[in-house]
Amino acid sequence: MANLLMIPFGYLSIKCSSQMLKVPRNVLMPGILMFCIVGSFAINNSVFDVGTMLVMGVVGYFLEANGFPVAPVVLGIVLGPIVEKNFMMSVIKTEWDVTQFFTRPVSAILCIITIFVWFYPLFIALLERTRKMR
Repeated sequence: MANLLMIPFGYLSIKCSSQMLKVPRNVLMPGILMFCIVGSFAINNSVFDVGTMLVMGVVGYFLEANGFPVAPVVLGIVLGPIVEKNFMMSVIKTEWDVTQFFTRPVSAILCIITIFVWFYPLFIALLERTRKMR
């Protein structure tokens, strides 16, 4: 029932949120900054959190200005602790035997795909280097 109700509400929220794109940038950015400051302070009632948020904003600006993608950094910061906690629980359950992750066919296939994705850019770079040398 909730999914059926979300269809019209989602459509209406898309229509309303698209109006935000018409707001001038010099009005929108201070509002976003204000919500970020209030939100970072509200989590722990700490000015240190506000300073950390501002420093991370400056780091993000310089990353984007120099052509680095910011989305993977944000995903790493947000998902990193969650993945680490779940990995540690899994390792503790297997009594520190990491080979248990490779015993099932699905997990072995996922590990092979992950290793392939990690080394694919290196492999392509080596191929291009050898083609240039010829």
